[in-house]
This record gives sequence, C-alpha cells and structure tokens, in this order.
Amino acid sequence: MGGIVPVQALLLGVLALCLVRQLPCAAADMPCVLDERGMGSYRFPELPQLKGWVASQETQIVAIDDHRAGLAVVQRHPATATCPKGRATVTQYVCDRALTGVQPRGAEGWLDPWCVTVQRHETQAACRAEWSKMPCATNQVPVPTPEQAAYQRHEIMGLTHFNMATFVEDGDPACNPTNWNVGVHSSHASLFDPTRLNISNWVENYRAVGAKHAVLTAKHGCGFLLWNTSTTLPNGTEYPFAVARSSYPSFQRDVIAEFSSTLGAAGLGYGYYYSTGNNYFLNRDGFKRIGNPLPGQVDLTDEQYNTLVFEHVKELWTRFGSLFEIWFDHGVSADQDQQLAALLKQYQPQVVGFNGQGIMTSPIKWVGTESGLAGYPTWATGCSVAQGDPTASDYCPVGGDTYVQNGHWFWRPGFALRSVQQMVEVYHMTVGNNQVLELDFAIDDTGNVPSDASAVYHALGAWARACYGMPVANMSGNSSSVLLTLPSPATPVDRFILQEDIDFGERVRQWHIDVQVETGDWMPFANGTAIGHKRIVLGSGPSSSLTAARLTVDSAVASPVILAFAAFKPCPDP
Repeated sequence: MGGIVPVQALLLGVLALCLVRQLPCAAADMPCVLDERGMGSYRFPELPQLKGWVASQETQIVAIDDHRAGLAVVQRHPATATCPKGRATVTQYVCDRALTGVQPRGAEGWLDPWCVTVQRHETQAACRAEWSKMPCATNQVPVPTPEQAAYQRHEIMGLTHFNMATFVEDGDPACNPTNWNVGVHSSHASLFDPTRLNISNWVENYRAVGAKHAVLTAKHGCGFLLWNTSTTLPNGTEYPFAVARSSYPSFQRDVIAEFSSTLGAAGLGYGYYYSTGNNYFLNRDGFKRIGNPLPGQVDLTDEQYNTLVFEHVKELWTRFGSLFEIWFDHGVSADQDQQLAALLKQYQPQVVGFNGQGIMTSPIKWVGTESGLAGYPTWATGCSVAQGDPTASDYCPVGGDTYVQNGHWFWRPGFALRSVQQMVEVYHMTVGNNQVLELDFAIDDTGNVPSDASAVYHALGAWARACYGMPVANMSGNSSSVLLTLPSPATPVDRFILQEDIDFGERVRQWHIDVQVETGDWMPFANGTAIGHKRIVLGSGPSSSLTAARLTVDSAVASPVILAFAAFKPCPDP
C-alpha cells in the first residue's frame, strides 16, 4: 500500500489525554467497494487535501500501511462558528499485542486550521497487515454507544445494597406496618447507624472480585436517602428521612459523597440506584399511593410526589460528578419519563442506565432473572426482550444481577451464602454468556463487607484470574474462519473464549469450533449462536492435548470481526 500517508502525520498539535472510541451504526453510503466476501478496501486522504475533505466528506473508514498505525476511523461533524468549514474526528487504533481488549491511550488535539480532533486507542486487534480488507460498513448491524461498549467491557460491577433495609429486613420496601412504628421503628431516621462505616473496605472487595464500577442504593423502597439532601416537603420543612439532618436525630455522614470520592480516588466508576416508584415514607409502592398514611408517613399528590422525585435525582446527578451507571429499579412511570429524560440529557448524558429504555441514550436491559443463571444465548440487540433478539434494530447490553447471599439482597444476620463453586457457574452464565455480572455487595450494619462474603469475592476473583488470565494461545481475525495454532508439544485445552469486536456490532449468528488432536485428526468441539462481547465455551468431557483449533462462522449478517479466539488450560478448582 505504498504512497499512503501514515497516521503519525496527523498527530501534530496533540494536546491532552484521550477519549472514547466512537463508531456509529455505520451508514450505508460508505465509500467502500465490496468484494465477493463482503470485504472492502479503503485509502487514506493525502494530508494537503484534508481541508477540502473535512468540508465535503461523511464518515469514512480508512486503511493505513503501518502496522503500528493499524486502522483509523474518520467521522465528520457539523460546522460551528469557530470551525465554519466543518469538523472531523480521526480515531486511530494502534497495535499492542499484550492487550486482549481495547483501551484508550495516547492523545487528543486539534490540527489547525481544519478543526480535526485526533484520538488514539491501543488494541491487539490492530496488529494485522490486512486492514485493506476490513469489513465494509453495514446499516444492518446495531452497534453500542461508546458508553454501552465500556459497560460491556467492565464485565463485573458491584451492585451495592446498603440502606435502611440493612437495619430492618430484606425487602422492597423493607419498611412496612410491622416495623414502621413498632419493633425496630423503621420510621426513625436514626435507626440507620453504621458504627464503623469504611467505604475503602468496599473498594478492596470490588477490586478483589474484578469489578470495574459500582452502584449504591442511594434510595431504596423505604424512602431513606443516603445523602445530605436540600430538598423540602411541600410544607417547606426539610426532607427528614435521610442522613445528616439538622432537625432530627440521624447519622451525620453523607454516605453518597464519601462513596463518590472514595471510588473516584480508586479509579473505579460509580453511580446510584434510585427507585422512582417505591417510597414508603411518602406512602408509595409500585408508583401508587399505598392507602391511608400511618403516623410518620407523608401523603402527597401524584404531582407533589413526582416533583420531589425529580428534585432528588437532580441532586444525585449534579452533586457527585460524572456517573457511570444508574439504576431505575422497576423502570419509570409514564408521568415521569419525559422529565427524567430531560434531566439526564442535561446533567448526565453519558451515563448508562439499568431499565433506562426510552429515556436515555445508553440503556441497559435486565436479563429477566435474579439467579445469575439465565440460559444461552444472550443477545445485546432487542431492548424489549430480556435475553435479546438477533433480528432487532436497537442495542441494549444485558445486565445479569444476582446475589451472594442466597436469595437475599440486603444483609441480615444468618443469611446463607452461595458457595464459590456456585458463583463460578454464575460467572460462566453471565460474563461467559454476553452479560455483565451485576454482583450484589450486601454491606452489614457496621458499614463493611462481611468477612464471610469477602472470602467469596476474593476466592471468585482469584479463580477467574487463574483460569482466564493467560491463554495458551489467542488469535483475532475478520474472516469466517480463524485458525489457532497451539504451542508444541500438544497442549491440554478444555475451554475457549470467543469475542466479537462489539464496536462493529453483533455480527455472528452461528459458529462452531473444531480441534486438532495429536494424530492430526480434526474433531468437533462445540457450536453455538451468539458471541457478542464474550462467550466462554466449556468442553463437555475431559481435556484433550491439542495442536490446533479452528473457529468457523457458519452464518453472519455482515463480515465477522473476531476480537479474540483464545484457548485455555483446565482451570484449578476454586
């Protein structure tokens, strides 16, 4: 590919650290010529032509002849007052053979006077010489937003349950007539009183299990708020059912502020759970008025209730920085959705949202079970179908939420835990089944992860790193067949990881794996349908010593882009 200008020439004027990888559901009018295999060739424009090209061209994919340059994606953006002739983004993918995923690296800046932003990523997938044969764009494959793709690559997150229910009972709402004004008196804000709150302890356990971000129950069904709210009731008095109250006895630390600062300092993403339909303090359950209020409850009209909901989430979305994920348990109601959508667009447009379909750019859908054992396959396409629809035109990554306490979300003394062996099965059926494992962290009444649960998190994380931290061999490819040559002598292998480059969408519809044994014979190993971000394929029998493996894509809606076809040795018992 002689005569092509290397991308390095574009990296003039680089100013700051980068960015987010962007590739839209590709337009049908890409300047790409298909060959008989559905592949295409691209050329990069000469730098002197850039001024006119920025003003006239739409999104393009271009090939680079330098192995370190890999692939570049170019996008045009509308003109502005400072860039009257148009703007463009050049996203460059640089070879790094040590990476199995895609990581933002390098720099971002402007190439004056043409308003071109340069961005860089490093990925093993760029370590190929055949970028002139990248798949042409297709308008048939939905693709994730950059935020949805980042969510999927996190694979595990910490769904953290800590609120008034921790001191009452596990339930939604945990507060009810049997405890509101009798027994523990859950109507008293002062009942929430962790004696040794230590969010750094939570972070240590998130990291141990491999979680990359966490969500905390800022308000659960009781209606108790974990932050120092400035909102008031319709009569003008402060919202009393919260921490850090001035007029009522209460726990005097702002848990949400501490959670945000601690996770941010640790480099973990964070966000908040706020159920818009349940608030026992405000006499609401399932978006409806419960009945005649008990002493200590506040009875509001629908309009007053929704106004307070909007004020609460506005505080959560404006006080605590850029959020990674938010939770709308039970969804939102028809009289809330437009205002919530407007607030999200204004204050947290980048956030991903569990049950956020219809009100935000980057929704996540529930897998349909809290067991962590939803069956295969799982597709990210099809936002209205729990485990997805490969024929759908919308994209919603799948959150598989489940617990370590068997059947319980909030901590209470004596709840039995699932074994590490059971959690290994959960890992394979979530992370290994194109889902994100939204794993419960039930904080105890001291404000810490209980020691028995901590042992499970540590053991599960250690097992996953030992099992899947280092493949025997790994290969990527953009054709319907990927051959994996294994080290000599023949290597025991009993499992594989398959990954599509989800920035190009879920293209594969059917696949199979064959393996070559020491005699040279090829034998069938496994077959399936969905791959998506990750499919872990376990052998059905004892491990075999293999010399090679072959992944064949039998059916795809566009040319496959296989990010990883990796073989692994048998795993140690957890």
